[in-house]
Amino acid sequence: MLEVQQAAAIASRDTPDSQLQRRSGADVARELGTRYLLRYLLPHQLGQFQNGSSRKHHVTPTPYSPEETISWLALPQPTEARTYVMLLDPARISVILGPRWVRLGKGIEYVLPDGFPQGAIVFRWEVPVT
Repeated sequence: MLEVQQAAAIASRDTPDSQLQRRSGADVARELGTRYLLRYLLPHQLGQFQNGSSRKHHVTPTPYSPEETISWLALPQPTEARTYVMLLDPARISVILGPRWVRLGKGIEYVLPDGFPQGAIVFRWEVPVT
């Protein structure tokens, strides 16, 4: 959708973070339209990021089922399904890198090098993925 509708340049899978396009959240929000960025979570991560986070996160604009997340996003701990997701408003995040095709996966990702503020969290709770 990004390539066709928005003419977005999606970086190749082997592009290191340091070479990804550095963009404002407002720019990414315009690119995504009304879509949110999704941060999939393992069950033991519930509640960890409710106040935001200052560490690096990988996110995607694409919704996946718990079974799809591992292969499409090439996630670590491949035996554990991602049954929850946080919805993030890209317009409320200062710096976003990407997009890039996921290495060893099939989806696209953005990188939040400085994490995300609490104000970017759309709901105050994690949403179950079914």
